[in-house]
Amino acid sequence: MPKKPSDVDIWIDRENKNEHIRQALENASTYFDHNDALDVHTLEAVYAKESNFGDSLRTRGTIKAAGEFHFDKVTAERYGLTVSKANDQRFDIDYGFSKETILTAKVRTVPVADLVEREKFDLAAYNAGPTPIAKAQQLTQKAGKNSAFWDDVKTFLKAAGVKAERIIEIKNYVTKTLRYQDEFVKKSPADASAKDRKVFKPKIQCTKGHWITKDHHHIFICE
Repeated sequence: MPKKPSDVDIWIDRENKNEHIRQALENASTYFDHNDALDVHTLEAVYAKESNFGDSLRTRGTIKAAGEFHFDKVTAERYGLTVSKANDQRFDIDYGFSKETILTAKVRTVPVADLVEREKFDLAAYNAGPTPIAKAQQLTQKAGKNSAFWDDVKTFLKAAGVKAERIIEIKNYVTKTLRYQDEFVKKSPADASAKDRKVFKPKIQCTKGHWITKDHHHIFICE
């Protein structure tokens, strides 16, 4: 009996059928710090966890998380994206990550030197925002624990003011995204060395037009 494909198998198959997705994610990885362990497989995992590889985009123009990578309006505008009902660049995979510092605002009270641990903090801050993670680090340090070790810091999220249901979500987000990433590393043909390429900046879109969907890619047509 054939083995049932995993979620990652399904996402990779979709990526294989739409080369533009892979190209967009590889290009986005060029914004990562070269000293980090983050690469295109991290982005594949984040893309999968956030919007099910573009299947769950939500509503254009909303202030809540939406689009290819589920940025909320404030975060998207901080990264220079247009957010309106007429033109919401969160829904264009080429614009999702088109600026330096793409996972967090680097708000950390304690530097995390270990690359594996730093990935966990990056993902936690992407999900929860950097401020509560930084607060949890401060409390971890005051308690005499290791504030650069995620397993120590996550136990102080409640003391940092994070609600119980959000703590569960943050912990699960880090664990599941890293699990996806490990599987993408093993199976995906995406080029992890793409982060070493020259950064390609997408052209600025017009503000008036309409959206179409072609080959599972959302395209804004200027008028």
